[in-house]
Amino acid sequence: MTELNKPLSRRARSTTIRYRKKDRRIVVILEPGDVIGMRLEGTRQVYRAGIDSVYRQMAHWHADAERLRKKKTKQNKGEQ
Repeated sequence: MTELNKPLSRRARSTTIRYRKKDRRIVVILEPGDVIGMRLEGTRQVYRAGIDSVYRQMAHWHADAERLRKKKTKQNKGEQ
């Protein structure tokens, strides 16, 4: 792996958000100090969070989705 010494920005492939009557792609920025930032293409406002916080939130979302999937599977088996 390579250490991150300067910001690295990448644009999303598809237009994802409609903002001010235009479709805009999300720009993801990896910054030194283990920070991830996101902004809409063509805007200046950057939203930043620590990589550890983003990972933890994604793990929670995954766990919630799995819990919901199992609950639906259990309900479907009960109906049959």
